[in-house]
Amino acid sequence: MSTTNIYEIAFAVIGSIGGAGVIIFGLSSFLGKVWAQRLMQMEIAKHAEQLEELKSKFKKNETEHLVRFTGLHEKQADIIAKLYYKLYEVNLCRDTLTLQLQCREIKESYEREYKTYEPWEYIYGVHTLTDEEREMVEALKVAVNDMNSFYGRHKLYLSSECCELMNRVTQLSFFISSNYSNVALKDEKGEYRVNPKVPETWNASIEAIHTMLPLLDSEFKNIIGVDKVT
Repeated sequence: MSTTNIYEIAFAVIGSIGGAGVIIFGLSSFLGKVWAQRLMQMEIAKHAEQLEELKSKFKKNETEHLVRFTGLHEKQADIIAKLYYKLYEVNLCRDTLTLQLQCREIKESYEREYKTYEPWEYIYGVHTLTDEEREMVEALKVAVNDMNSFYGRHKLYLSSECCELMNRVTQLSFFISSNYSNVALKDEKGEYRVNPKVPETWNASIEAIHTMLPLLDSEFKNIIGVDKVT
């Protein structure tokens, strides 16, 4: 066999192998694309399934949160409604007692000016409180105790600002009821029979409460969302 023939056979073999390589490469490229598309579709389906699961879980959590929030809001509204009523009772008793003190002072001033009593008489405003005044003081103490007891059991549902205001109103109301006998009793000259700071603090307490009540009312509305309703 001549050298020329050998080269021709070699080139033929190489040529045949090269053609097959092109065919194999093209086939593998085609199959690769098919499998890649299938894998991509599988991954897309898998991710879509996971996404739906996440959406379902999120929706469930959102619903549970809404249910809990709605229940909490209803509970807060119920507590505030009851607390507001008890606060109203305290305010009514306190204002009634304050008005009684004003009436007492007017009567005492009149008696001092016109001397409508004899020296041997039981001097109103010096010796003791009247039965009516005692009942008013006791009514205020009962109302404050009732309000404070209810507030203490449910303050977890109230805001920090609301609790701070409630604490101050309760403490000042206690002080007012406990010191009425001190600010009501004076001597025949109209001078207090206690440290002058007591009636001064008593009056300041009244003013402070009337300053805080609108703030407390606004805080109640803010908690239950009254001002947000259109």
